[in-house]
Amino acid sequence: MAKLKVKDCSDVIYLKAFHRFGRLTYSVDTHVSGVEISRIHAVIEHNGEDWELRDLSKNGVWLNGQRIAYNQAMHLKVDDEITFSEMHPQTFVVDSIAPPKDLLIPSCNEQPDEVIPLEKYHFLPSETDPELVVFYDNEKLCWCYEHLATGKIVLLTDSDNLCVANELWYLFQVEAASQEATMPIDKAQQSSLEFVFDISLDEEITELKVNHNGASLDFDVRTHHYLTALLARYKARDEDAVEEENERGWVSVSQLSKDLGISESHINIQIHRARKQFVDLVNDKSLAEQIIERKRGRVRFGGKHFTIKKGSHTEASYAGLQPAL
Repeated sequence: MAKLKVKDCSDVIYLKAFHRFGRLTYSVDTHVSGVEISRIHAVIEHNGEDWELRDLSKNGVWLNGQRIAYNQAMHLKVDDEITFSEMHPQTFVVDSIAPPKDLLIPSCNEQPDEVIPLEKYHFLPSETDPELVVFYDNEKLCWCYEHLATGKIVLLTDSDNLCVANELWYLFQVEAASQEATMPIDKAQQSSLEFVFDISLDEEITELKVNHNGASLDFDVRTHHYLTALLARYKARDEDAVEEENERGWVSVSQLSKDLGISESHINIQIHRARKQFVDLVNDKSLAEQIIERKRGRVRFGGKHFTIKKGSHTEASYAGLQPAL
């Protein structure tokens, strides 16, 4: 979430990974006016570790009062001052050199610092009372949001708007989707996940532990674990009846709603909460779909290896199919 501030005013400029400054409005990311300003005057670029400033102009760029060499990368630090013209010295001050990150920015930009850096899952306007959830779809390689009341999923591209709590926000995407996308995991990595559900005898409490890359992750007790365990039960039920592993365990959201006695919108919330907790603990957003998979109004548990315990009794143990070598 690197950004510049315009000196002596409240304007804020959030930086894209390759951010162009100049007077050619539709070819730059930040428009700078003036006859002495080149069409593409300068760029600020993230090199993977640091932010660098380059002069691409005819008339020069100044860093902290000193003109820099043409096309020479100059490392930036907080409080550095950048000027693109001696004739009209509008000064840009480096306010943050954090790595590039996609953002949701309020369209009513009265408080420009009130942005949402996009990580993995975001329940808006709050996690306790969400209207929609914003998440990254690793198959479509883009950010999406889902209306939890309707289940409608909308794909987002750079500058697209979304409305939440009667406020309008827009997506500020710092890189192309292909650069941002997390590579999908392979079958061996997927098969290394082992899930252990522990359901109380009265089925009021469900705990979950996940073994991942040799470590045991404690997901503690959560309401959404019972939904996930129920989906695992459906999958275990299909192990002998359905030959194709990819077809096992699917159930409609409407049927799941009836089985759990909660609304479909509440089902959607719990699905995303299960995914979010999983991604947060495993720390890999490409694995989100491995906890609960969804397609065309149906869902299923995505785990390949799991055990369901009830009290001291093992109710089900599922080994899935071994990946082909």
